[in-house]
Amino acid sequence: MPQLPGLLIIDDDPEIQRILDSVFSPSYSVRQASSGEDGLAQFQRLKPDLVLLDLMLPQMGGLAVLRALKKTSQDILVIIMSAYGQIQTAVQAIQWGAADYFEKPLDNEKLLDEIDKILAARIPKKLAARDQIVGESPAMLGVWRLVEQFGPTDVPILLQGETGTGKELFAQALHQISKRAQGPLVPIDCGTLPEQLAESELFGYEDGAFTGAGRKKPGKVTWANGGTLFLDEIGVLSLGCQAKLLRLIEQQGFVPLGARDGRLNRLDVRFLSATNVTLREALEKGAFREDLYHRLNGLTIALPPLRERGGDLEVLCRHFLSQSRREHRKPELEISTECMEIFRSYPWPGNVRELRRMLEAAAVMADRAILPEHLPAYLREHHRPSCDGPESAPSAGLTEPIDLKQIKEWAGREAERHVIRELQKRTHASRQQLARILGVDPKTLRSRLKEMNAKADS
Repeated sequence: MPQLPGLLIIDDDPEIQRILDSVFSPSYSVRQASSGEDGLAQFQRLKPDLVLLDLMLPQMGGLAVLRALKKTSQDILVIIMSAYGQIQTAVQAIQWGAADYFEKPLDNEKLLDEIDKILAARIPKKLAARDQIVGESPAMLGVWRLVEQFGPTDVPILLQGETGTGKELFAQALHQISKRAQGPLVPIDCGTLPEQLAESELFGYEDGAFTGAGRKKPGKVTWANGGTLFLDEIGVLSLGCQAKLLRLIEQQGFVPLGARDGRLNRLDVRFLSATNVTLREALEKGAFREDLYHRLNGLTIALPPLRERGGDLEVLCRHFLSQSRREHRKPELEISTECMEIFRSYPWPGNVRELRRMLEAAAVMADRAILPEHLPAYLREHHRPSCDGPESAPSAGLTEPIDLKQIKEWAGREAERHVIRELQKRTHASRQQLARILGVDPKTLRSRLKEMNAKADS
């Protein structure tokens, strides 16, 4: 008869010990300890395969026990049990080597299944998202260390970074390495939800919930059941939606709009969120709930802007150039030395997304080499030693403060106009083909063309 894997439970609550013993005994050889000191002694004697460790222990606390266990055996699988409100301590425990954490009160029906997922997630996986996120700078390697450490857990993670830094790609990586990888990853762009419809879009509604609600409609959050819910641009949600989202997180359930019985629809998801602004500023302005912030922000992963990723610019250029050679059948295509000098001097406010779009458009226009003439005017103007922008560009005297946000917005608009004009002249592509080259929705392109024509007529 095969030997059962060993499980050591370190918890000073006799009732929890009894319950966990009944849950795990059929599948594990269970031993128990009521203190940190006793737990360490039993660990030395039994050498279990898995340790369930309570954070709040008398005398020697859970974090101290964890550190002692990891000194004895780096490979030991330690899972933390924490009460509500101890999320930051649980995050610290994971940074010190814990594999995951469970929040009390424990759901005994799910506990065994979750342990199996954690064990399966320990097997190294090749991340498809890693192939899409290019760069080996120290800043990026630091991000990957956090992704690999916290991906297998259910810790809620806030991805914070400027536009174009790859927040959705990193959300995919976190999901792929998680114990929920077999479940769905559902991204919701909060910035595109109309404020008056956000609640019904997220949580759904019942028949007759409001004028025009003829049929029951499930909310988008239900699509993520059993997997990961990724809330992009979380900072723009209305306070009313934030309150319902907080309830969803705390109660693992929600009430659709117009529900007459008020009964919760249960939901089992992990929460990832992203923002390109500092939520602390929204907290100070009263635009974001502090209690929701702390529930979503178990850990913040700051994604570095391209200008702070030393050496990655050249690596990214080679990567995107290789893609363009294959896509446009231009095997001899290169980036000229002059262009690389321009790239190095530019701060890339749109980050990797801006670099990729610019190179894609330049590759279409170029023959054998991407030259400065194939670049947007704002890039060439930025590189000039003495550069006075167009009359329409934002300007400021030396004694006046410079509005970087305004400059960034203007530069982005000018870049779009230049790329669209050049592609129209050189490719004679249809609107559908042009939208595909630019990687935008045809409706978005139609709106841009309308704006450009209106500006040309003015």
